[in-house]
Amino acid sequence: MSSAAPRIVDIINLSSSADTLLRERVRAMRERGFDNRILCIDGPQVAALRAAGIPVHTVHLPRGFDPLRLLVALVEITAYLVRERVDLVHTHCSVPGVVGRIAAWLARVPVIVHTVHGFHLHEGMPCPLRRLTIGIERLCGAVTDTLLTQNRSDLGLAELYDIGPRERRRLIGNGIQLERFRPSLRAGAPGGAGSGGVAGPMTVTCVARLEPVKNHPMLFEAAAILRQRGEPIRLRLVGDGPLRAAYQERCRRLGIEADVEFLGYRSDIPELLAASDVAVLTSHKEGIPRAALEAMAMAVPVVATRVTGTQEVVRHGETGVLVEPGDVDGLAGALALLAGDPLLRAGMGARGRRVVVEEFDEQSVIESLRRVYQARLLARLGARPEPAFAWGEDVEAQPRVRR
Repeated sequence: MSSAAPRIVDIINLSSSADTLLRERVRAMRERGFDNRILCIDGPQVAALRAAGIPVHTVHLPRGFDPLRLLVALVEITAYLVRERVDLVHTHCSVPGVVGRIAAWLARVPVIVHTVHGFHLHEGMPCPLRRLTIGIERLCGAVTDTLLTQNRSDLGLAELYDIGPRERRRLIGNGIQLERFRPSLRAGAPGGAGSGGVAGPMTVTCVARLEPVKNHPMLFEAAAILRQRGEPIRLRLVGDGPLRAAYQERCRRLGIEADVEFLGYRSDIPELLAASDVAVLTSHKEGIPRAALEAMAMAVPVVATRVTGTQEVVRHGETGVLVEPGDVDGLAGALALLAGDPLLRAGMGARGRRVVVEEFDEQSVIESLRRVYQARLLARLGARPEPAFAWGEDVEAQPRVRR
């Protein structure tokens, strides 16, 4: 390795995902002596990331299966990695995980790390599609130096299907910046629980991209059931995506358009949660959902689908309520239960805050990741000690997350 700071590139799809998932982590790594950068699709958050001091390179990476655009993206990413002489590539999510790792292998990047944000494997998946998905994951795993997962279930799947290097599969977890999410903001907040129980519909906030995996239609159907029962909710959708227009039309057809606010992408999540009674997440799959962690950190109870990742965060009956994916009546019932019991909401919220403080502090995840980076860079490249890069004595330590 040269005497320069190790050059690391995180590859992810959307600029909004980069801003939400990587901004603070990359800034922390840069403060620790790594030349950490982000590569993503061009989008509205690129300028903000650059203004925060993070170098961002944009490529034409498609969201889905588009062979021609995937090939273009592969060429673009490979060329960038070669030109910049990158030491370590860290890929995230499915499409960037496949294209990014192949590009890194072609560019002969010494260390390739991938974080699983939820495998695309679920019960009921057609057998041929399941085999294809496992085959792609194993192929990419063959060029992966270290495989990280956000939850125990995905780590178990990696072990079961032999995905990634057998000796370097790790649970890295996920976390949030606790200092940003202070329950004290709820005191006197306008609307919802923060207003001290003002009469009116319960305020329910869903922070999720408007795309199929987040399964908003289930939420809309539940809201329609509650309106039919004369128990409407005030539903706020935070996030944007390609399905916004379709979802607005769906709400109109269900007769709930007056109950639903499409707020788009927002940076004031703590304030929005401060004015919420309940948070909801109806995803088909998750890694470790930050949306749930952020709500719990604000002492807001969570109603969510019982899926991999989410069920490791939301404790049923303690910090919120879990319902089966597709159980619209169950979701409506859970929301109605919490709407009618402010004391239950308060108790679940307080317990949720304790869980996040004890188990999901982002600083512990950053420290675990630093150890992974240092250990693998030393193992693959070697290094000369230098003041700018604080090589620790613990670089071979097993990454830890508090549980």
